[in-house]
Formats: sequence, C-alpha cells, structure tokens
Amino acid sequence: MKKGANPESRGFSIIELLVATFIFTFIVGIVFSLLAVSQLRYSSEKDLMAAFQSANIAMDQIARDIHSAGYPPANSFNASVASAHPENVALPFAWSPHYPATPCSVRANCSSPGDFDLLLEADLGNGVQWIRYSLQGTTLMRGVVRKTPNTDPVSATNAALVPYLENVMNNASSAQMDQIRASYPAMFPGDSPVPVFKYTGTDPSDTTPPVNTVAQVNICLIVESARPDSATGQPRVLTLTGQAMRFNPIQ
Repeated sequence: MKKGANPESRGFSIIELLVATFIFTFIVGIVFSLLAVSQLRYSSEKDLMAAFQSANIAMDQIARDIHSAGYPPANSFNASVASAHPENVALPFAWSPHYPATPCSVRANCSSPGDFDLLLEADLGNGVQWIRYSLQGTTLMRGVVRKTPNTDPVSATNAALVPYLENVMNNASSAQMDQIRASYPAMFPGDSPVPVFKYTGTDPSDTTPPVNTVAQVNICLIVESARPDSATGQPRVLTLTGQAMRFNPIQ
C-alpha cells in the first residue's frame, strides 16, 4: 500500500515565493534608499566640517600673526642700530604706498591694509618678515617675505602669495552671493561685500585710524562648503568671527 504524502514536507507554491520575493525586494530597497540618503548626508556634513576646520585653522593663524605683529619694537635696539638697520625693527602693520615715510588711513589712501588685505610685520624666528593675507576672488592668499628696506611691502609680497583658504565668499561675485543670500537671508541682509578685516584704533571711536596706530583687528570669514547640500541643492556656508589685538606697542 502506497503511503500518502506528509503534509509537513510540502514545498512553497509559486505564488508564495513571488510574494516573499516582492516583500524582500521592497524591504531591501527601503534599506538601500536609507543608506544612500545617509551617505549623502554624511558627505555633506563631512564637507561642512572640513570647511569649518580649515577656516578655524586660518582664523587661529591670523590671530597669532596679529598678536606677534610689531615684535621686536624699535626700543629693543640702540637708537643708532635701529636707524641703520630698519629691517630688524618691526612696525605692527605695514602699508602701501609711501611705506614707511607716510602713514596712511585704513580704507582712505592705502591699497593695504584694507577690507580684504592685511599686511603685518613680525619676527617669526627668522628675522623680521612681512606677513600678508589677501583675498583674491574666493581664495584667501598668504605670503611671508623677509622685510627689506626701501621696498614697497605689497609689491614684495605679491609673488609670495599662495592659496591658504579656499571658498571664502566675503567678496564673491554677485551671482554667487545672490544664491547664498537667498539661502541665508538673515546672515546677509545687505548687498555689499562683507569685509574680512575691520580695524580699530587706539581710540575706540576712531574707525579709520592711521595704519600704525591700529590696536586690534576684527576678522570675519564666510566659507562655503565644497559641495552643495544633498537635500536642498543649495550652498552651505558658515561664518567665523574673531578679534585679535596686537600685543606690541609702537616705540
């Protein structure tokens, strides 16, 4: 006599397999979609963090250079030595034109210092050097050159400028800034470029002091991440602000 089939050993029907496959595919699709979104968000946050770290390093370096500006002052030397070797004496800030005979007023009759150009003098351990920061397009440049008597410091540092911080949007083209302002209207209420450097004199009420009496510099860096936000497609920007005071007086 032939034994009947065991009901418990019966396989799945085609319909059951199709339903199970559909459910599995649906769940896997959701999981991979979430992973893709998470990956895009991670990349976006990574870009923004990289921009923040680069801007923060630049801010710290600028502040350190301003703190060191003006060292060593003239009273560190015998008067005759200081007069004979001006390259060994540091003024806190250099300028152009008419350096060093005629001090200038910030944003009045100087190409440097200015809203997007900063020129310092300090001994960084290898003699007095000119240290310059200049925003060119969307790249903040930095250059260091040994101080030379009877030389215009801006001309001397032009060839030494190298890219230091990219995607600085303070003085970006109108099209770029219009897009950023549309995304961040509260951060950029006006239409004018945002100065990287603002100067305060020894007299707090003096907003355009002679360059050699500048007491402190306010720094603002508006930096855009390398890629737009993955969700909105809009640029992501961050603003870092700082204040640096020179420690070395003019003697």
